[in-house]
Amino acid sequence: MNNKGRSSVQGGSLLISSVPLLIFRGVVVTLLISFIFLALCTAIIYLSPLSESLVPYLIFGGTLLSILLGSIYVGKRTDEKGWLRGGLTGLFYVLVLIILCYIFHVNFEPGFNIITKFFLGFVFGTLGGILGINA
Repeated sequence: MNNKGRSSVQGGSLLISSVPLLIFRGVVVTLLISFIFLALCTAIIYLSPLSESLVPYLIFGGTLLSILLGSIYVGKRTDEKGWLRGGLTGLFYVLVLIILCYIFHVNFEPGFNIITKFFLGFVFGTLGGILGINA
């Protein structure tokens, strides 16, 4: 019997209990990618003549790229609903960032801005899940 499949698949079907764990691992991967990207940006800004006015744009782009890559990670490890699991990864990532802002007392203004962050997190997560499942 040929047991081809992915690491989160047993006998051709995704284990139900592994879905939350898979999304959690995707969020952790996304956070690690964000941390690495932030460290690289810090080094580049410090060592180069680039202006600090670029920092918000770099962080925003790095966040979206991290969500995309973390969701690709999730999509590659599932056989179905990659778009949904990737989207949930993006949503939970944004939620974790908001919680971290409150824990570390970072100036964060709730409102329409937060809805935009959740929307973009879901959209880029969905795109990553689609790309991951089809890769």
